[in-house]
Amino acid sequence: MKRSYTYLFLLTILVACAQLGLVAPQTFDEKLTASLSTVTALRDSTLMLINAKKISSDDAQHVQDQLNNARSGIDVARTMSKNDPTGAATKLTSIHAALVALQTYLASKEK
Repeated sequence: MKRSYTYLFLLTILVACAQLGLVAPQTFDEKLTASLSTVTALRDSTLMLINAKKISSDDAQHVQDQLNNARSGIDVARTMSKNDPTGAATKLTSIHAALVALQTYLASKEK
């Protein structure tokens, strides 16, 4: 459970750093890696919240389904990057927005 808090803390730090204008992932590969790490951190946070009984199993399943969709989208973006780098970057940006929304939702359930 402590590991889940660590992931959520690190994810919050990343979001805060971005808001403060600190170094954020710049290249497509850096953004891809950051997105994959975020999916993992959110999976761990979801597990921590369900174990703490702060979210229902249905809610946790919904979050996991969204994370599965995000992971699939990341894989598609990786494949797209070879032939359509602009489209792949746009896809990653939209996935990032969805992940931030999920992170915000999970953080609200921690309280």
